[in-house]
Amino acid sequence: MIFLVKNNLIKGLEEGIRKIENFEIYSSTDVVVEGLRLLCNAFVYSSVLDEAIENCITVVQRLLKARPTSVMLSNSVRRILEKVNTLLKDGASLDELRGMVKEEYNSLVNNMNKALEAVALMGSKRIDDGDVILTNSYSRTVLTLLEKAWEKGIRFQVYVVESRPGSEGLFTASYLDNKGIPVTLFVDSAVRFFMKDVDKVFVGAEAIAANGAVVNKVGTSLIALAAHEARVRVFVVASTLKFSPETIFGELVKLMLRPIKRLPERIPVELSEVPAAEFPLFDVTPPEYIDAIITERGVVAPEAVILLVRDIYGWPPRLKKIADITSELKAMVQGGVK
Repeated sequence: MIFLVKNNLIKGLEEGIRKIENFEIYSSTDVVVEGLRLLCNAFVYSSVLDEAIENCITVVQRLLKARPTSVMLSNSVRRILEKVNTLLKDGASLDELRGMVKEEYNSLVNNMNKALEAVALMGSKRIDDGDVILTNSYSRTVLTLLEKAWEKGIRFQVYVVESRPGSEGLFTASYLDNKGIPVTLFVDSAVRFFMKDVDKVFVGAEAIAANGAVVNKVGTSLIALAAHEARVRVFVVASTLKFSPETIFGELVKLMLRPIKRLPERIPVELSEVPAAEFPLFDVTPPEYIDAIITERGVVAPEAVILLVRDIYGWPPRLKKIADITSELKAMVQGGVK
């Protein structure tokens, strides 16, 4: 029975990590939901406390390696780890930890969904009849925003960039088309050509630095640059859970590269044989190319992000590094938790 349970954990973990690594889960919010589910399973599929902690640390390390750019993931994982650490110090049992982790999972997912709805509602009020909206990649928040505007009777059309590598824009275009929203799809290199027809740009975010810089799917910075040149307003829609408090101290958000063999789309054979070919998945858009960031706490200028970070995390931000928390947990396991 123990062997079967452990196999279920390993099988589920490998499958979940594969989906995250290969970008089979498009939305960054959905990535976090899947990651937290895997973290819950570390406790569900463990039979004793020290095994649960070891599995928990393994899952956390695998998740952060698979999606190091996701600040929402690291912030959510840190919150759960800190509570695990506190409960362990208080002598909690495995059942108590299971209950807490499940409760935190439900709370985090509920808060993420509420924040997404609030952001989408505020953002939808920025769309007017006759607007041409441009977006890229695949953002659940952006899609919800566009749906809300459409459901209110506002009529507009959407330009969607293919968003290579990965071509998530194809799924965004298909989703909107199925909702009856007029869509025009075009290649990334045509952004500047089409920008003259665009009224507003809405993009999601993988992470937001304390200075207001935004990490998002590669190509976002070029979209923002073209919009800035054409005097088109750029709105970033994101929950404050995507704000990176570490960047206040000069730490950088890690960007990801993928070799050709890890990309989900078809690559010509002759190109796939080039050993040095790499593709960045994210880039950084400077705050001066962003007009506003729409969060569940309101619409703010990029320069005001640091004020929200201070409000949420205190000053200086009171938070531990995930590596330090896992080190404490490892020490407790080695000390013989039961």
